[in-house]
Amino acid sequence: MSDGSTARLEKAVGESFPSEPRHVRLRRVLEDRSLDCLVAVGARYATWLTGYARYFAGTSATVVTPDGEVELVTSPDEAPVAERESSARQVSTYGTGGFGLDLDPLSTLLGALGETDLVTKASTIGVAGLDPGLLARLGWSRAIDVGGAVEQEMAVKDRDEAEKVAASYNLCLAAQAVVAEGVAEGASELELFTRAHSTAQLAFGAPVDFISDLLAGPNSAEVCCPIVVAGPRRPKVGEPVVADIAVGAGGYWGDTCRTHLSGQNDELASQLERLASLLDTAVAGMRPGQSGREVHAAMAAAIKEAFPGSEPLPHHGGHGVGLGPCDSPHVIPADETLLRPGMILAIEPGAYFKGRYGIRHENEYLITSSGGIELNTALAAAGVGAA
Repeated sequence: MSDGSTARLEKAVGESFPSEPRHVRLRRVLEDRSLDCLVAVGARYATWLTGYARYFAGTSATVVTPDGEVELVTSPDEAPVAERESSARQVSTYGTGGFGLDLDPLSTLLGALGETDLVTKASTIGVAGLDPGLLARLGWSRAIDVGGAVEQEMAVKDRDEAEKVAASYNLCLAAQAVVAEGVAEGASELELFTRAHSTAQLAFGAPVDFISDLLAGPNSAEVCCPIVVAGPRRPKVGEPVVADIAVGAGGYWGDTCRTHLSGQNDELASQLERLASLLDTAVAGMRPGQSGREVHAAMAAAIKEAFPGSEPLPHHGGHGVGLGPCDSPHVIPADETLLRPGMILAIEPGAYFKGRYGIRHENEYLITSSGGIELNTALAAAGVGAA
């Protein structure tokens, strides 16, 4: 890459991250609506706003005010670790503690929230993460659902979030390398699934959330779970193995897909090269202002032309990734959400031949003014690595 190209890449990546951090952007959401605080219910919001992420975490809420007060409300049992690992200025509790003793912890949490200082002092409250029916049941007449506005800000990643997504993305890539080795050895789908999970988990050093399709031969034509799941089938020589691996670690997710070949198959090898080229073309054209619908339409048309006889694209062409494995925006015909700088998308074109086999390839990309840039490449250009 020339010095000029490197400079342009660095500039595009640098300009993609928000100029204001998420707490400042969230305060503006509250100020624009004259809200005295936000009550956000759920683990995703706790991670986003305080950095607190725990395997098998209980029900929690985060309360934020326009002047920067942040309170995390957890069960009494989680409070000590939440105090150590979150950035919340205050950690408070609800209920009496114990595990599995409360059949309705959400109601207990909401009752406690109504008594916290930040909420009782509020004249108007923004709410995110609550079902409208439940919100009505609370009787918080001064509450306004602002979940949509909050989600829009969550879709754009700060630099530190991009690093955490990349860390999980790299766990996926490490798992893919082990799958490639297992395919060469003739391991079964379930053995490959287990090795992938174990590799990611041991690399992280703690339990991880794990979702995977690991499908060999004709099974790969069925696309994904739950239609068919990893089982005892071993790939025959010349067959593909589709390994779609998503890992959640430290509160953020990564997602990848690779099609590994068992032995030699020149036709499939050529198709995989074609698919990789199609992916490169698709992401180069992804720019702010495009919709998920437009990206999907272009991808589906390119697949139809490149792979005569294949099924019409039977799944999303990609999706946002971050606090969940499949976040907004979605690369589907129904999503009109516009791409914005700083979004991270997993893009995954595939071609499927009914009853025979399927192939799919997926990477993660940072949306920049210059198009989608593979996430590790983007972070390297920004001078940072995965967290």
